[in-house]
Amino acid sequence: MQKISSMMCRFRPSRFLAALSIALVPLPLAAADPAPAPEGGVRALIEARQHAVLSSEIAGRIGRITVEAGQSFKAGQTLIAFDCSHYQAAVDAARANLRAADVTVRQSRRLEQLKSIGGAEVEMAEVKAEAARADLRKAEIEVRRCDVKAPFDGKVVEQRIREHESVPAGTALLEVLSDRDLRVELIVPSSWLVWLKPGQRFELRIDETGEALDGEVTLIGARVDPVSQSLKVTGKLLADKQGNAPNLVAGMSGTARFNPAEEAKGAR
Repeated sequence: MQKISSMMCRFRPSRFLAALSIALVPLPLAAADPAPAPEGGVRALIEARQHAVLSSEIAGRIGRITVEAGQSFKAGQTLIAFDCSHYQAAVDAARANLRAADVTVRQSRRLEQLKSIGGAEVEMAEVKAEAARADLRKAEIEVRRCDVKAPFDGKVVEQRIREHESVPAGTALLEVLSDRDLRVELIVPSSWLVWLKPGQRFELRIDETGEALDGEVTLIGARVDPVSQSLKVTGKLLADKQGNAPNLVAGMSGTARFNPAEEAKGAR
């Protein structure tokens, strides 16, 4: 027992901690190598530049739907028409009120010439006429909103309502996209920023068709994801040797591979 206590007396915690701190000093790391050229490529997704969910700007009953899911349309085409009898009646009433206000203005001006009324009464009649004119413009705007028109050439992705349904303002009606203006979205390692630049070429092999297409980087994301150490890159697909644009559908995916020779050139 005395031997153990004497050994514990000779043990110095300060010496132990000093030795431990020396053991925990990290060894010098080797200099980081340049980002290696990708071998397996990165995943890519074909997306539409123009993609929207069209919503109702007014409350009302759906009178007619002219397109279905998967159907093409032209810019400016009426896709959905509301039953607008109520809004059209409001236009007729506003137009009648404006006519009455204009008559009052003309009569007031005649009476002013005859010194029967003062200028204040004439000005008040003119103000009421301007208010009636504004009401008419508002009613006409509501009527124009009865027809939901296509904002661009494209296709219907999803139809979210049916004919004869009554919907409040702000209800999602149709999801549409442009099938003529597609782009490529890629998620790449942030280490590629050493050599990846706009204009860099890549080859995209489409999973659904097996077709290989040439592409070009157009935009590099502004932020690196701190968890995955990756960032988004946007590219465009190039026409083939015959000048034909690739026949693709939004939502297709594939694998993008970059030319190692161009990577090395960009790194320099």
